[in-house]
Amino acid sequence: MKTIEDIECLFPCNLAEALAIQADERTRGKPIAGGTDLMVQWASGVLPISERSVSLAAVAELKGILEAENEVVIGAAVTHAELRRSSLIQHHFPSLAAAAATVGGLQIQARGTIAGNVANASPAGDLVPSLLISEGVVVVVSASGERTVPLDRFYLAYRKVALMPDELIARFILPKPKPGHREVFRKLGTRAAQAISKVVGSCRGRVEDGVIKYCRVALGSVAPVPVRLMEFESWIAGRKVDPTMLDEAEKVVSSLIKPIDDIRSTAEYRKWVSGRLVRSMLEEMVVN
Repeated sequence: MKTIEDIECLFPCNLAEALAIQADERTRGKPIAGGTDLMVQWASGVLPISERSVSLAAVAELKGILEAENEVVIGAAVTHAELRRSSLIQHHFPSLAAAAATVGGLQIQARGTIAGNVANASPAGDLVPSLLISEGVVVVVSASGERTVPLDRFYLAYRKVALMPDELIARFILPKPKPGHREVFRKLGTRAAQAISKVVGSCRGRVEDGVIKYCRVALGSVAPVPVRLMEFESWIAGRKVDPTMLDEAEKVVSSLIKPIDDIRSTAEYRKWVSGRLVRSMLEEMVVN
């Protein structure tokens, strides 16, 4: 029987070499960075063991967090630990920093990468709601060039993203939020740490004189893919924050999502708790 030890592993030294490998069907393999998702899925049989893998560990072009005038660029191989510790991410995208701090334990955070969390395409990916509210893009690259995909169009279906077999995720470009915007992250799991989320969410907004001027909300673990609640965002814009509005907001959120029952939770519970979770984020946004 085939085992993980049977996988042929290639070790490109730079991005050009990695892309050349992926461009040729005879050498193409499963890209692997930290391996914190893939190794578990291979070992458990969730994914069939690949014939070949392509390690991206030595590809320096995929690393680093850079600041531009109006945006922050995050390399595909940036780890959860680097996101959590980055002063740039903490300042401009506190929800993303908070999400990175909830991914597994310290060992997982030190190995797992932002691109791995995104490409794994799990509806429960902890980083994804925070990326969705940023209204950023993912840059994917192949030997023939690169293209950008808005993050809210990158997820096509359960465990499927808009990535061709010869493409790699190169980086994420996140516009800096305007002054006055605040972000909140929430994760509900079976345990306080090292748990896959029952529901995970992020919210970004601006409140002036108690009125919602701008709001972006995204949830995970409530649909086949992580979702932006655009209908809710339109509904809440211009509304005054008070107990009556928050009660209504809970009901609207619960009515918009279509979760399923699974081993971690029931659809009924997810609908209820999603409304409560969004209410909690809105209340914190107003208080802060």
